[in-house]
Amino acid sequence: MKQNPKPSDRLPEACNCLALRQASRRVTQLYDRELAPAGIMVGQYAILARLSQEGPTPIQELAALLVMDRSTLGHLLRPLESRELVLLATAGHDRRIRMVVLTASGRALLMQAQVLWCTAQGKFDAAFGREQAARTRELLKRIATMDYQTEDGRAPHEPDASA
Repeated sequence: MKQNPKPSDRLPEACNCLALRQASRRVTQLYDRELAPAGIMVGQYAILARLSQEGPTPIQELAALLVMDRSTLGHLLRPLESRELVLLATAGHDRRIRMVVLTASGRALLMQAQVLWCTAQGKFDAAFGREQAARTRELLKRIATMDYQTEDGRAPHEPDASA
């Protein structure tokens, strides 16, 4: 039998999602502040870095790699595309597939931004502790790749067939 949570369990301090979002916003502020001289935010840096690592990537796949939805990715890509840091192209084998390609300008900006990113990374490590930061990253990677199941066995993004 399912029990209702105690009132103390419903406090914002007990909410895993809220705690993660608050921590994420705080860390994002640090990285965005350090990356500002390059004119990009940490989400855009992540896109450029991933493209540098992966090469040209379909939008859908890039969104999955970054654990974000397509609309959020599109919002972050538009300024990068307008600055000609990335190029959106169709895949040669299937014109329905949109590919994101890192341009030479994007690669040059990424090199500049990597120095700034390292500064942010160093500030976080100094404040939080290098070993603790590494353990936290591992824990967060596990959280980001967990397969959450609902009580009826569906993944949270699957529609309820009985509805």
